[in-house]
Amino acid sequence: MGFLVPALLALAAAAVVPIVLHLLQRHQGPRVVFPALRYLRRAEKESARQIRLRQLLLLLLRVAALLLLALAAAQPFIRGAGASHEPSAVAIILDNSLSSGTVSNDRRVLDDLKARALETLERAGPDDRFWLLRAGAPWEPALPGDAETTAARVRETEPTAAASDLAAAVTHAAALLATGAEGRAREIQILSDAQASAFRGPVEALDDDVEVVIRAQGEAPPNRGIASVEVGGGLAPVAGQRSTVAVAIEGSGSDTVGVRLSVDGRVIAAGSAPVGSSAVLHFPARPAGITAGHVEIDADALRGDDRRYFAVRVEPPPVVRYTGTNEFIHDALDVLAEAGRIRRDGGSADVALLPSAAGIDALPASTAAVVLPPESPLELPALNRRLASAQIPWRYEPRSGSGEARIAPAEGADDLMRPLERVRIQSWYSLQRSGAGTDTVLIAMADGAPWAVRGTRGGGGLYVLLSTPLDEAASTIPTSPAMLPLVDRLAGAWSAATSAAPTAAPGEAVVLPAEADALLLPDGTREPVTGGSAYRGTNEPGVYHVLAGTDTITAFAVNPPRVESDLTRLDEGELRGWIDGAAVTTVSDPDDWADTVFRHRLGAESWRPFALLALLLLLVEPLIAASGRVGNARGTGAARRTSMNRPSPASD
Repeated sequence: MGFLVPALLALAAAAVVPIVLHLLQRHQGPRVVFPALRYLRRAEKESARQIRLRQLLLLLLRVAALLLLALAAAQPFIRGAGASHEPSAVAIILDNSLSSGTVSNDRRVLDDLKARALETLERAGPDDRFWLLRAGAPWEPALPGDAETTAARVRETEPTAAASDLAAAVTHAAALLATGAEGRAREIQILSDAQASAFRGPVEALDDDVEVVIRAQGEAPPNRGIASVEVGGGLAPVAGQRSTVAVAIEGSGSDTVGVRLSVDGRVIAAGSAPVGSSAVLHFPARPAGITAGHVEIDADALRGDDRRYFAVRVEPPPVVRYTGTNEFIHDALDVLAEAGRIRRDGGSADVALLPSAAGIDALPASTAAVVLPPESPLELPALNRRLASAQIPWRYEPRSGSGEARIAPAEGADDLMRPLERVRIQSWYSLQRSGAGTDTVLIAMADGAPWAVRGTRGGGGLYVLLSTPLDEAASTIPTSPAMLPLVDRLAGAWSAATSAAPTAAPGEAVVLPAEADALLLPDGTREPVTGGSAYRGTNEPGVYHVLAGTDTITAFAVNPPRVESDLTRLDEGELRGWIDGAAVTTVSDPDDWADTVFRHRLGAESWRPFALLALLLLLVEPLIAASGRVGNARGTGAARRTSMNRPSPASD
């Protein structure tokens, strides 16, 4: 015999109540005010045995009724002998997402889930049919099979780097059972670590006869992971120049963790940072081309999110063109060219420094435009017409009033912002937005007005606007330590394309360039591909190099989704209410799994006889109690009549 709801057996503890009441009432008898009490002693002795027997019988009836009600509430069933049972169609959803690799008590969560799945398959009969759905690998087909074939697939299952969508898995399982059960009893078994992020999205209503059994879990262990890796602050590094790598760390706790940066298979930088903050590591100078690597932190319970891959294109030093007459700008560009940070000769310009936006209409989309405002406000109308023609949603307006201005202090000031905060600005223009656009205020003044703005021109190509002319009459910038780093930013980082290479989540399709003919996979395997097609083999984390012959065209990194780092779990109540209107049973104790599954073939339920017997006892109990009260009344009346008929003793 087993119980569908064994927890309700705790109701049997209520049987203690009538026992306690019985013991308390043993010492309390009815008080009868009667002058000749000695004539009642005989009647009491005659009825005492009957009263005790009646009270004991009532006690047994009440205790038995409460015990039977507890048994009925626990829904007992009788198992059939041998292996005979109703044939069942079972869809086993095995959550092998990244979080299932969490180690608890020296064992992975997935190992526990696989053990429960094998228990299900060990109890299978010859007529049962199974489907195994790996929720962490939704790209895999779910094929029907017998217990032996399905058990082999369960043993082969390993954690993936992907996230799971259990709502989609349940919908898929219900569809498989609807078409493939062929009259068998239908059941969906969900073996998961109960990670909250996996239970996203609504679940379509299930048929009434579909049972759902979910493995519940305890409290999640603490975890930390790498949330993001950003090279060069989002701007492409320049060949031969150092840059930085910002590593954001998230998770539970506030411990400081070690962070390591690896390129070409060796560690090139290291640091540390508390959880919830970012570590900034030095990125050494690299040659032009694709640079790939990874960042990792100290290991914890979930190793899969402790490493994150990246791929970045290192650009050659930009070709900068400037035809103006400002000697301060020419001198700064010469210094940068001697240091190898820019080139002043070569092919077409990558960056053009344009006084009053002259010639901006003729620039190709591949050339970034840096607009230098004029010294005289009389040139502003012509400047604004050129900006409007280039579809730049900003215009210059003369400033009202007089006085000096300062650059607003910025958090984490660098080699540019620190000296800029000390300069004095005597002359500047007001940058006013004239339309919608995607842009960024790079530097603001102390009153919040934009001083440097970066965006994209309507026809393509970047633009940078300054509100102050770079001459001695307008500010102290040309003669300050801020001049060289400012020109460096204008010609380099602010005018460079973003460093972001294509990224993908595990299993996500990536559209390849038209000229691609092969991929170099993370394990070093070369796989032929068709250019312009969508590549769907991104199952493993790592860097995928896109090749055309022997040349690397580009590269993209595949990393686990950030949601997998949050191990927060749903409790049993949330799991039971997850699917509206469905009969969901949760199992928190792994030892109870085998006794809970196959709910359609557990044998005949026997709770009804217990409930009927309890009802019968509850009906008999008041009848026996009432007969006792009637007997007591009759005995008391007879005693009274006897005492009244007796002659009083003679008195002297």
